Amino acid sequence: MRSYLLLVVGILGNAASLLLYGAPMVTFKRVIRNRSTEKFSGFPYAIALLNSLIYTWYGSPLISNGLDNVLVLTINGVGIVLEFIFVCIFLKYAIPTAKKTMVRTMVAVTLVFASISTVSLLALGDHKDKKKLVGISGMVVTVVMYASPLSDAWSVIKTKSVEYMPIQFCVFALINSCLWMIYFLLDNNLILACPNIIGVPLGIGQIVLYCMYREQPSKAGGFDPENGVAEETDSTDAEKTAQQSLEMAQIQSMKNIFRLGWGEVTNVCNQVGDLEKI
Repeated sequence: MRSYLLLVVGILGNAASLLLYGAPMVTFKRVIRNRSTEKFSGFPYAIALLNSLIYTWYGSPLISNGLDNVLVLTINGVGIVLEFIFVCIFLKYAIPTAKKTMVRTMVAVTLVFASISTVSLLALGDHKDKKKLVGISGMVVTVVMYASPLSDAWSVIKTKSVEYMPIQFCVFALINSCLWMIYFLLDNNLILACPNIIGVPLGIGQIVLYCMYREQPSKAGGFDPENGVAEETDSTDAEKTAQQSLEMAQIQSMKNIFRLGWGEVTNVCNQVGDLEKI
């Protein structure tokens, strides 16, 4: 019965993960149509790519024993392809300041994954130690991914508009975290269950924020949903200044999210260590 439940929840989790990775299609359809990323943040897509890379590595035979984590391997392999496409589209249509921020973020993503994969492959010989290193790294990145839409929270609160908040991503992230939390708890895998446990309240918080400001009109110039075109602003300099301020706020939010992710995961790891001692 337990193995049957694991299979069913695992399949549902894979479907939810596919929806999560494919959720930005709505946003990027608009980006391509308007040939501009407007005020959308590229951070959620970069961190989702890193998350896919780490968990694909975790599920590979080089880290896991054979194909023990084949469900994790397959869905995150698909995630790599989708998120890489989204990142490329973002870089193509982003304004120079946003493009520079995205390039710096992608350099950081590449360095982090290269470090994790190199250390786990060359410095550690036992599969258990490899899985522990990659799993804990994945825990931190998963928490950051679930919290990544909060990088737009400052903009949402200031403009009282959720126009640039990726609500599809938030909803599917909540569903995804719920299903994988159940799956890994059934499988007695606390390392992979922990970030999903943390992801549930984060997802709920983002949806609550969206509902609070959903009916508020946007104060900033931007996309006209009726005509399907971007509105012209009166002052280019003022728009650039506002965009730069938004970029700085988003960078600070990213730093806070990383601190949140690392702090929560550290607390969970300490609790798991205490339980193991008992």
